[in-house]
Amino acid sequence: MKWFLYLISFCLIASGSCFILYTIQCRELLKNMLSKSYEKIIAASAIIIGLLLIISAFQAQGFWFIVILGIISIGKGFFVLFNPKNYFDHIKNWYLSTASDQTYRLLGIIIIVIGTSMITWI
Repeated sequence: MKWFLYLISFCLIASGSCFILYTIQCRELLKNMLSKSYEKIIAASAIIIGLLLIISAFQAQGFWFIVILGIISIGKGFFVLFNPKNYFDHIKNWYLSTASDQTYRLLGIIIIVIGTSMITWI
């Protein structure tokens, strides 16, 4: 399952780089992806990725870091799936309409740091 950890790490680093370099295009892509029709798919994929992260963490040196990322991913999946008090809708509206370009770039830097630390602890 190390291949899965390498794949997720590479995807995190690539998406973080895109958030920094192509902010406007990433915002438009996220507006299309976060429509109501795709919320169930996003939730299910986050839960599946979280479970796979926890399973593959046993083959990594940074076991707890990857397990924590898996738990966060599972929690995010259930949060999107059940959407308590429409919190996800409020967060989504803020993220897609009110957040500045600097916010997207900061999140891109955070994503790159997580992907890089994950790839070093495999």
